[in-house]
Amino acid sequence: MEAPSPLRAVRSWEEVLPDRSRDADLLEAMLLTVGERGYAKTTVREVAERARISHDRFHRRFGSKPACFARAYEEAVEHLAGEVLDACRGATGWREGFRAGLAALLRTVAEQPLLAKALLIEVRAARGDAWLAHQRQVERLVAALDTAREEPGARSAASPMTAGFVVGAIEESLSIEIAAGRAAEAERLLDDLTRLAFLQLFGEEKGAAASSEDIGGGDD
Repeated sequence: MEAPSPLRAVRSWEEVLPDRSRDADLLEAMLLTVGERGYAKTTVREVAERARISHDRFHRRFGSKPACFARAYEEAVEHLAGEVLDACRGATGWREGFRAGLAALLRTVAEQPLLAKALLIEVRAARGDAWLAHQRQVERLVAALDTAREEPGARSAASPMTAGFVVGAIEESLSIEIAAGRAAEAERLLDDLTRLAFLQLFGEEKGAAASSEDIGGGDD
Protein backbone atom coordinates (compact mmCIF):
# COMPACT_ATOMS: atom_id res chain seq x y z
CA MET A 1 0.00 0.00 0.00
CA GLU A 2 1.34 3.43 -0.92
CA ALA A 3 2.41 5.47 2.08
CA PRO A 4 0.29 8.55 2.75
CA SER A 5 1.86 11.85 1.76
CA PRO A 6 2.57 14.31 4.57
CA LEU A 7 0.09 17.08 5.22
CA ARG A 8 1.24 20.52 4.26
CA ALA A 9 2.13 22.90 7.06
CA VAL A 10 -0.78 25.30 7.04
CA ARG A 11 -1.98 27.70 9.73
CA SER A 12 -5.18 28.86 8.04
CA TRP A 13 -7.38 28.02 5.08
CA GLU A 14 -6.05 30.99 3.13
CA GLU A 15 -2.77 29.10 2.77
CA VAL A 16 -4.31 25.98 1.22
CA LEU A 17 -3.93 25.66 -2.54
CA PRO A 18 -7.17 25.75 -4.59
CA ASP A 19 -6.94 22.40 -6.44
CA ARG A 20 -8.68 19.98 -4.10
CA SER A 21 -10.15 17.11 -6.10
CA ARG A 22 -8.50 13.94 -4.80
CA ASP A 23 -9.38 11.80 -1.79
CA ALA A 24 -6.17 12.94 -0.12
CA ASP A 25 -7.41 16.52 -0.33
CA LEU A 26 -10.72 15.54 1.21
CA LEU A 27 -8.97 13.83 4.10
CA GLU A 28 -6.79 16.88 4.61
CA ALA A 29 -9.86 19.10 4.50
CA MET A 30 -11.48 16.96 7.19
CA LEU A 31 -8.49 17.19 9.53
CA LEU A 32 -7.92 20.90 9.06
CA THR A 33 -11.60 21.77 9.43
CA VAL A 34 -11.80 19.71 12.61
CA GLY A 35 -8.64 21.42 13.84
CA GLU A 36 -10.12 24.83 13.12
CA ARG A 37 -13.76 24.40 14.18
CA GLY A 38 -13.72 21.36 16.45
CA TYR A 39 -15.08 17.91 15.69
CA ALA A 40 -18.59 18.57 16.97
CA LYS A 41 -19.04 21.71 14.87
CA THR A 42 -17.56 20.27 11.69
CA THR A 43 -20.14 19.29 9.07
CA VAL A 44 -19.90 17.06 6.02
CA ARG A 45 -21.17 19.90 3.86
CA GLU A 46 -18.43 22.26 5.02
CA VAL A 47 -15.69 19.69 4.47
CA ALA A 48 -17.03 18.85 1.00
CA GLU A 49 -17.17 22.52 0.06
CA ARG A 50 -13.63 23.13 1.22
CA ALA A 51 -12.43 20.07 -0.68
CA ARG A 52 -14.42 21.30 -3.70
CA ILE A 53 -16.38 18.11 -4.19
CA SER A 54 -20.08 17.38 -4.07
CA HIS A 55 -21.91 16.33 -0.93
CA ASP A 56 -22.97 13.15 -2.74
CA ARG A 57 -19.41 12.26 -3.65
CA PHE A 58 -18.36 12.61 -0.03
CA HIS A 59 -20.99 10.08 1.03
CA ARG A 60 -20.12 7.72 -1.82
CA ARG A 61 -16.46 7.72 -0.82
CA PHE A 62 -16.69 7.72 2.98
CA GLY A 63 -20.28 7.28 4.05
CA SER A 64 -20.17 9.48 7.13
CA LYS A 65 -18.21 12.11 9.02
CA PRO A 66 -16.90 9.61 11.61
CA ALA A 67 -15.67 7.24 8.89
CA CYS A 68 -13.92 10.03 6.99
CA PHE A 69 -12.30 11.46 10.11
CA ALA A 70 -11.17 8.01 11.23
CA ARG A 71 -9.42 7.34 7.94
CA ALA A 72 -7.88 10.81 7.83
CA TYR A 73 -6.77 10.48 11.44
CA GLU A 74 -5.25 7.03 11.00
CA GLU A 75 -3.17 8.07 8.00
CA ALA A 76 -1.98 11.31 9.57
CA VAL A 77 -1.11 9.90 12.98
CA GLU A 78 0.68 6.93 11.39
CA HIS A 79 2.78 9.35 9.38
CA LEU A 80 3.53 11.54 12.41
CA ALA A 81 4.49 8.62 14.64
CA GLY A 82 6.72 7.31 11.86
CA GLU A 83 8.51 10.66 11.61
CA VAL A 84 9.05 10.76 15.37
CA LEU A 85 10.44 7.22 15.50
CA ASP A 86 12.63 7.80 12.43
CA ALA A 87 14.14 10.81 14.18
CA CYS A 88 14.83 8.64 17.22
CA ARG A 89 16.53 5.93 15.16
CA GLY A 90 18.70 8.45 13.34
CA ALA A 91 20.43 9.59 16.52
CA THR A 92 23.65 8.19 17.93
CA GLY A 93 22.26 6.95 21.26
CA TRP A 94 19.04 6.36 23.17
CA ARG A 95 19.04 9.68 25.00
CA GLU A 96 19.93 11.64 21.89
CA GLY A 97 17.25 9.70 20.02
CA PHE A 98 14.58 10.57 22.55
CA ARG A 99 15.39 14.25 22.29
CA ALA A 100 15.44 14.12 18.49
CA GLY A 101 12.08 12.37 18.35
CA LEU A 102 10.51 14.77 20.83
CA ALA A 103 11.91 17.72 18.87
CA ALA A 104 10.30 16.37 15.70
CA LEU A 105 6.94 16.10 17.47
CA LEU A 106 7.15 19.60 18.93
CA ARG A 107 8.15 21.03 15.56
CA THR A 108 5.07 19.51 13.92
CA VAL A 109 2.83 20.98 16.61
CA ALA A 110 4.40 24.41 16.16
CA GLU A 111 4.26 24.36 12.36
CA GLN A 112 0.87 22.66 11.92
CA PRO A 113 -1.39 23.77 14.79
CA LEU A 114 -4.65 22.80 13.07
CA LEU A 115 -3.40 19.29 12.43
CA ALA A 116 -2.03 19.05 15.97
CA LYS A 117 -5.36 20.05 17.47
CA ALA A 118 -7.21 17.46 15.39
CA LEU A 119 -4.76 14.69 16.30
CA LEU A 120 -4.26 15.42 19.99
CA ILE A 121 -7.47 17.09 21.19
CA GLU A 122 -10.42 16.61 18.85
CA VAL A 123 -9.90 12.86 18.56
CA ARG A 124 -11.21 12.70 22.13
CA ALA A 125 -14.53 14.09 20.93
CA ALA A 126 -14.62 11.87 17.84
CA ARG A 127 -13.92 8.61 19.69
CA GLY A 128 -14.83 5.51 17.64
CA ASP A 129 -12.30 4.16 15.12
CA ALA A 130 -10.24 7.35 15.27
CA TRP A 131 -9.76 6.88 19.01
CA LEU A 132 -8.72 3.27 18.45
CA ALA A 133 -6.12 4.47 15.95
CA HIS A 134 -4.93 6.99 18.53
CA GLN A 135 -4.55 4.28 21.15
CA ARG A 136 -2.58 2.05 18.76
CA GLN A 137 -0.06 4.81 18.14
CA VAL A 138 0.19 5.59 21.85
CA GLU A 139 0.98 1.93 22.49
CA ARG A 140 3.57 2.04 19.69
CA LEU A 141 5.29 5.03 21.27
CA VAL A 142 5.09 3.56 24.77
CA ALA A 143 6.77 0.38 23.52
CA ALA A 144 9.55 2.44 21.92
CA LEU A 145 10.05 4.47 25.10
CA ASP A 146 10.06 1.36 27.26
CA THR A 147 13.33 0.26 25.61
CA ALA A 148 14.98 2.79 27.95
CA ARG A 149 14.89 0.07 30.61
CA GLU A 150 17.55 -1.78 28.60
CA GLU A 151 19.90 1.21 28.69
CA PRO A 152 22.78 1.67 31.16
CA GLY A 153 21.69 3.71 34.13
CA ALA A 154 18.00 2.95 33.81
CA ARG A 155 16.04 2.97 37.05
CA SER A 156 15.49 -0.53 38.37
CA ALA A 157 12.00 0.51 39.46
CA ALA A 158 11.01 1.62 35.96
CA SER A 159 8.31 -0.46 34.23
CA PRO A 160 6.16 -0.29 31.10
CA MET A 161 3.81 1.86 33.19
CA THR A 162 6.65 4.40 33.54
CA ALA A 163 6.89 4.74 29.76
CA GLY A 164 3.12 5.10 29.59
CA PHE A 165 3.21 7.87 32.17
CA VAL A 166 5.85 9.78 30.19
CA VAL A 167 3.97 9.49 26.91
CA GLY A 168 0.77 10.58 28.63
CA ALA A 169 2.51 13.56 30.25
CA ILE A 170 3.91 14.70 26.91
CA GLU A 171 0.52 14.38 25.22
CA GLU A 172 -1.27 16.24 27.99
CA SER A 173 1.33 19.03 28.06
CA LEU A 174 0.96 19.55 24.32
CA SER A 175 -2.84 19.45 24.53
CA ILE A 176 -2.77 22.20 27.15
CA GLU A 177 -0.54 24.38 24.99
CA ILE A 178 -2.68 23.84 21.88
CA ALA A 179 -5.93 24.53 23.73
CA ALA A 180 -4.45 27.74 25.13
CA GLY A 181 -3.49 28.95 21.64
CA ARG A 182 0.23 28.47 22.26
CA ALA A 183 0.95 25.74 19.72
CA ALA A 184 3.45 27.98 17.92
CA GLU A 185 5.53 28.02 21.11
CA ALA A 186 5.56 24.23 21.57
CA GLU A 187 9.27 23.85 20.90
CA ARG A 188 10.08 25.73 24.10
CA LEU A 189 8.90 22.62 26.00
CA LEU A 190 11.77 20.49 24.71
CA ASP A 191 14.10 20.84 27.70
CA ASP A 192 11.40 20.52 30.35
CA LEU A 193 9.80 17.45 28.78
CA THR A 194 13.18 15.83 28.21
CA ARG A 195 14.07 16.41 31.85
CA LEU A 196 10.72 14.98 32.99
CA ALA A 197 11.22 11.84 30.91
CA PHE A 198 14.77 11.26 32.11
CA LEU A 199 13.85 11.80 35.73
CA GLN A 200 11.29 9.01 35.40
CA LEU A 201 13.42 6.65 33.32
CA PHE A 202 16.94 7.21 34.65
CA GLY A 203 16.55 8.83 38.04
CA GLU A 204 17.04 12.32 39.39
CA GLU A 205 20.76 12.69 38.66
CA LYS A 206 20.41 11.56 35.04
CA GLY A 207 17.28 13.63 34.59
CA ALA A 208 18.89 16.80 35.87
CA ALA A 209 21.76 16.34 33.42
CA ALA A 210 19.56 15.48 30.46
CA SER A 211 19.55 18.83 28.73
CA SER A 212 23.25 19.45 29.04
CA GLU A 213 25.62 16.55 29.58
CA ASP A 214 23.78 13.61 28.03
CA ILE A 215 22.28 15.55 25.11
CA GLY A 216 25.28 17.67 24.27
CA GLY A 217 23.78 20.98 25.31
CA GLY A 218 26.30 21.78 28.05
CA ASP A 219 29.48 23.76 28.03
CA ASP A 220 32.63 22.04 26.79
